[in-house]
This record gives sequence, structure tokens and C-alpha cells, in this order.
Amino acid sequence: MTTATPTTRGRRPKHLPDGRAALLSAAIDAFSHLGYDGANLRGIASAAKVDASLVRVHFGSKEQLWLACIDTLETTLAEPVQCLRAISLDTTRPVRDRLCDAVALIATHAVKHPEHKRFISLHASETGERGALLYRHLLEPVYNCMERLIVEGIEAGVIRAEHPAMYFCMLAHALHPPPGSPVLMQVIAPEVGGEAFGPALLRQVEMVFFTPPQTEG
Repeated sequence: MTTATPTTRGRRPKHLPDGRAALLSAAIDAFSHLGYDGANLRGIASAAKVDASLVRVHFGSKEQLWLACIDTLETTLAEPVQCLRAISLDTTRPVRDRLCDAVALIATHAVKHPEHKRFISLHASETGERGALLYRHLLEPVYNCMERLIVEGIEAGVIRAEHPAMYFCMLAHALHPPPGSPVLMQVIAPEVGGEAFGPALLRQVEMVFFTPPQTEG
């Protein structure tokens, strides 16, 4: 007979994150894969290896836990958003170079934080307050930094687009391929799969989303 792993009560071992951090990590994972309605507090507590009562202690409710997840993901965005803003405002550099840097920055964040993309993808169709919060805290800050840069790129002939928001939407999807893409490419095209996938993706995005340098003017 298999013995279930007991939930942690009292002080957690030093090698484990504290109860609140463990719950947040488990909650982000659960909400990213199951959505708001599909995730349940008992399952989240079990994944975090803490007693289910700690959810109420630290967050009070499922809604408050979801909001705490938004706060956590927003915090991870703070540094890249600051860098994007600096890139956008640095008009001393060519717009093509700044766009390339911005694309690389977004791609790097996507690789480091796949849960961010999954969370947004699963909740992007939400209407009402949760959808508004998702946009305001996780999408709008990035788009606000990129909009001016995209408009500059359009005006300089570096990119072809009719509307910066549509261009940003397509670019974001291109930079966030399915998680299994590096493995798939390793099978069908090893030269651009595995560890080579990230750099190859950036090169392809620049080829598809930017015009050739000689067309600028």
C-alpha cells in the first residue's frame, strides 16, 4: 500500500520555501493549467505540501489567492518593463537596434518565466473584473512600453504594420511558442532545436517582423 505524503504542519524544513511562497507557486501552476474554476484550494495546498488551512490563513479565499498570483507575476515583470521603457525612450539609438533589444528582452523573459505566458493564455478570454485586472497588470505595462517603439518602427519603415496593437499581439504570440517547441524542432530540424531554438527563433522573428535594412528610409 502506498503511503501518501503528509502535508506540512508547523515549521517547514529549511530547504523548502515558506508556506505562503509554496502556495503561490502551486497556485500559479494550478491556475495556469486548470483556469480559475478548475483549480481548487485543496489541490493547491496538496501540491504546495502544506495544510489546506494555510490558504485561509495567508490569503483568505480563492479570489484573494488569485489576486496574489497576479501581484507575484507583476513583480517578475517589473525589471523587464523598466528595461523596455528605457529602450523605448533612448532615441539616441537607431529604432531597429532598440526593437531588436526589446524583442530579445521579451523572449528572454518568456524562457525564464513560462508560467507567465501560460497564466495569461488561459485567462486572456476572461471577462469582467478578472480579465480587466489581467490586462491592467500583466499586459498593459508591456504594451505601453512597446507601443511608442512600434510606431517609431512603422514611421521609419523598419516594420510593416497598420496598427501597433495588432503588431504587438502577433509579435507576442511569435515569441511565446508552445513549451514543447524546442524538443519538436530537435526531432525535425536538430540544427534549430534544443539549445539552438532560442537564438534561431529570435533570428526568424527579426526576419519575419522587420523589413530588410535597405528598405528603410
